[in-house]
Amino acid sequence: MRRCAARARAKRLFPCAIAALFLLASCTLRPLHGGSEGERVNHLLSEIAIEAPRNRLGQLLERALAEEFETLGPPRAPRYRLLLRVEREKTPLAVQLDDVTTRFDLILAARFDLVREADRAVVMRGAARRVASYNVVRAPFATLVAEQDAERRAAKELAREIRTRLAVQLAEGDR
Repeated sequence: MRRCAARARAKRLFPCAIAALFLLASCTLRPLHGGSEGERVNHLLSEIAIEAPRNRLGQLLERALAEEFETLGPPRAPRYRLLLRVEREKTPLAVQLDDVTTRFDLILAARFDLVREADRAVVMRGAARRVASYNVVRAPFATLVAEQDAERRAAKELAREIRTRLAVQLAEGDR
């Protein structure tokens, strides 16, 4: 009895397996970071000069982007320039009955333009935002450190998103 049930199940699953193989074979998905295409995109990312606002948030985002682009310093002859504008917003998330806020959402938003240096043409415009939360405690210094940590986490996530968008754009070729 078990053998018959197993055969019947196999007969039902066989057409599904064949269909899945055909679907997989027709997939045109290609990895962004692998092979020669990935090397080309990584090389192009390393040729981007980053211009961020000269404040703490701009510096955090610039460092995180340089880390994402895997550059040790500004490129000698940049092919592209990334112009960044950063905004920060803090909204109360958890408010107690006595109107004391115990948790904040820190929203970090960036607008960016990728400019080709050869002709100063804007290749890509975009915006990204990230939210990081932090707790407010009784010690003001601990709250300040938690807020700064939330800024670092948001900047790192924002840099990762911007890098992914730029990599897709550069893989498709700037038009």
